[in-house]
Order: sequence, then structure tokens, then C-alpha cells
Amino acid sequence: MDATELREPTIAAFGLTNADARYTFYYDETNNVRRLRLTPDGFNVQRPECFVLGGIVHRGEPSPIDLTGLRNRLRLQASVTELKLKHLGKGGFLDLLASSRTGPFLEWLQESDFCVHYQATDLLYWSIVDIVDAIIAGSEKSELIQYNWMLKDSLYRLLRDDPDQTAELLGRYDFPNVGEEHRRAFMTELIELTEHRGDGLDHFAYHMLKGLLEMGMNMQALPYLEDETPNLLIDGFGPFFLNRLCLFTRSSHILDNEFEIEQYLTGLQLTEAGQPLRHYRFADSLMETGVQISDLVAGLLGKLFSYIIKTPVDLIADDIQNLSSLQSRNLELLSKLLDRSTDESPAFAQYVLATEDRQRAGFLLSR
Repeated sequence: MDATELREPTIAAFGLTNADARYTFYYDETNNVRRLRLTPDGFNVQRPECFVLGGIVHRGEPSPIDLTGLRNRLRLQASVTELKLKHLGKGGFLDLLASSRTGPFLEWLQESDFCVHYQATDLLYWSIVDIVDAIIAGSEKSELIQYNWMLKDSLYRLLRDDPDQTAELLGRYDFPNVGEEHRRAFMTELIELTEHRGDGLDHFAYHMLKGLLEMGMNMQALPYLEDETPNLLIDGFGPFFLNRLCLFTRSSHILDNEFEIEQYLTGLQLTEAGQPLRHYRFADSLMETGVQISDLVAGLLGKLFSYIIKTPVDLIADDIQNLSSLQSRNLELLSKLLDRSTDESPAFAQYVLATEDRQRAGFLLSR
């Protein structure tokens, strides 16, 4: 696979800067369910959390990272051989903001001139948006593409608040392998759901979504919704690793050992300008301090975005009002670190989230 095929269109579409700069990326991940399936009892995991692939990044070539100062700030015992998120604290995002160790960690990242990079993915959102893509692709009406994100957001809004019912609905049709025989019944149920729950959508979004589903009900074929593996929503996270490696081909990438991901990438045989790309390697986190730090970063951001996708904005506002001074200070430190990172390169932050959830994140982080 030639990385240029993915790289250049992405840079052009989003106007990304510093993609040609030389960085060193360290990676870890959180909430990797490996595969997301539908079972007779619903999803194979409880309400899927937000998957985050991310970590730290610095300019230049790989270099040793001394953790002595960080370990001292976190008051870690000598017996702790490997940094993990639990060394910041336990619980959800607000609990981590209340930890006395979170602030020193974020301050150390700032003082050490590290930026953070991440891809945040709402697994439920990612699983269902193929419905919209399938109808748009099957219709061959290019004018619908401009409404792509609005339609996905609208459909997701109808399905997000009752994941058990959503899993039951999708499971009855062996989603994504809906097929020709059940296509009309599947779309009919989605239309009825739109009519029943559509009060939360504005007038234009409601009628656009309903019209799109009616269009899908009468199509002869729908790509992505037939000849697929029944009840398999997500079959791995390799494409997210691939995205980062293809985007930053001038950089070095050091990833935590993941056998499935290593096999996936090896099978692609990445090249650029006809030459093999050898700009990444996998490492044992125990031996790679940058990966250990990335465990804390990915874990903290995973808690942040899982909180975002599960918490309506009015409840977020209530939580903000009730933050302690320590929580407020830690939230401010996190916000500044994220801002500094995207100032370095907007491509350091990537999302597969509904627009509403990105707005929730902006609301929280701007407090």
C-alpha cells in the first residue's frame, strides 16, 4: 500500500500543517475491545467506551526520556517498575481530575516540551454511520455528500441513548449484513424510530434523515449493508494506526506491543514513492519509557471522551459548577496542553465523534 494515497487527500481536505515535520510519536491505547459484536444479549461489551489511540510526541528523532523527575513528583515507590494510569488515580474522568497526581503529571508534560496526540473514536457512532454512507453511495446523488455529517449525527442522536434497544434492533437484522430480503423492513423500522424520537432534531435535519431512509428503503442494493459478516460491527483498530503512520511519514513511531496490529501493518507492506516505509517499530512498554507515559495520556483522554459521549451538556454544566479548586486547576492544565498540541499540528487530534460530542468537549475544556 502506498501511504501517499491516504496521506495527500487527508492533508489537502483538512489543511493540515507540519505533516512533513520530523517528530517522534509514542503510542498506547485504551478501551480497545478488539472486536465489537452483536450477541443475543446485546453488545459483547457493556455500553462501549470511547476508544483512544494516543500518547506523547516531541520534535526530532527518538531520544532517552528520564522519568526520575516525574516519578518524584508522583511520589512513586521504587518498587513501581512501570507507569500505568492507576498511578494517577482510579475511577472516571472527574475522579482523575480530583487526584493530587494528575496536576503534577500534566505540569511535567508541559515543562518537558511534550505534546500529546490522539484519535478518539465513539465505537457506537462508528458502528452505525455506515447506514448513511450506504444510502448515499447507493443513490449516486453527489449532492447528498454535503449533508453527510448532519445525517450521521441525526441518526446517531436517535440511537445513542438506549444502546440496549439499539443492539436489539441491529441484531434482529444481522447488521451489517442486512441484505436484500430484510432491507425494506430495516429501513421501515428506522423511519418509525425517526418519527417517534425525531422531536430532538431540527426541522431540516428531521426531514433530510427521514427522506434518506425512505430512499434507502426503495433501493435495489446498498453497499456496506449486504455481503458482510453478520453481527460484526468492528473487526479491529488497525486502520487508526495506519492513518497516523501514513500521515506522518517523515516521523518515527514507537508503538506498544500489539501482535494483531503488527500483523495487520506487516500485511499492508507500506511504501512511499515506491520505497518500503520503515518508520515505525513495536516495543515492550517496560523497556520504553515513552510508551509508559503514553499509557497515562491515552488512559486520561479515554476517560475524558467516555465521559463526554455519556453526559448531556446540561449535566456537564452542573458538573463544572461543582468542581473543586483542584479539579478546576487540573482541567485547566489539560485544556492548555491540548491547545498547545493542536497549535503544533491540528493533525495531532483526530475524532470519530458526533458533532454534538465535539461541542460538548469544547464546552468542557473552555471552562
